[in-house]
Amino acid sequence: MQLLIGPIVGLLLLGVGFGIVERFWPSIRGQRRLRRGWRTDLAWFAWQPTLGKLLSGVVVFVAIMSLGALVMSPIPTDELRGVSPRETWVTGLPLVAQVGGILLLGDFLGYWQHRAFHTVGTLWKFHSIHHSSTDLDWLSSVRVHPINDIASNVVVALPLLFLGFSPVAFAAYVPVLTLYGVMLHANVSWTFGPLRQVIASPTYHRWHHTSEVQGLNKNYAGLFPWIDRLHGTLYLPKGVQPMQFGVAGEAIPTGFFGQMKYPFRGAGSSSEPAEAASARA
Repeated sequence: MQLLIGPIVGLLLLGVGFGIVERFWPSIRGQRRLRRGWRTDLAWFAWQPTLGKLLSGVVVFVAIMSLGALVMSPIPTDELRGVSPRETWVTGLPLVAQVGGILLLGDFLGYWQHRAFHTVGTLWKFHSIHHSSTDLDWLSSVRVHPINDIASNVVVALPLLFLGFSPVAFAAYVPVLTLYGVMLHANVSWTFGPLRQVIASPTYHRWHHTSEVQGLNKNYAGLFPWIDRLHGTLYLPKGVQPMQFGVAGEAIPTGFFGQMKYPFRGAGSSSEPAEAASARA
């Protein structure tokens, strides 16, 4: 029971906070609070900060320790042989500068791993779960298959740790980015005005989730839309909000356990995700 106290409190706080902003600044007016798929999202919400966090944490820890065995130097102490962090030019930077570097480099790495999950058929099977919500709001953000979650974390974290960024900087980075990611899925019409192509907004990310053809395979960055602009994958029309969401052409299960099993049913049977095929049709 104690394991669930944190998620329950988090659900209540986030529900109240985002309930207010979605009420006053809606992207899609009239979307019901108990919309399609809310039970499935509650199951994902219970999974992510408990068993999901434990599973992801163990795998990422093993990956980090494996990397450490290769690139860190053992130092004898009075009681045991420990390991020292990898010494690089990054190690000597102030903590604030390291956090900024993590945000920038992490988003660049995140862009490419995210793009891979959309364009490689086997990876798309896992990522399609995140895109399965047909009514998008803040709670939809929790639909992340554990394989998708683990792979994304490893691909971003290991290179940054190898470069010498401090674990303390990571500790400051992860909670903020997690909350920001929840906000990007909210049913709000914010675009951030003149900063719309500089900082990711809910409108920018909701276009990434649309099933409308013009938005497919666009807006991969998590924080900085200008990374998409540099790679020709930015789609952010002025004064227009996406209206349709979900995955066209795929019968993704609507329940939690069905979505957990879905990527393993015939994984790799398609060489390209339905999104990529539809975008060229």
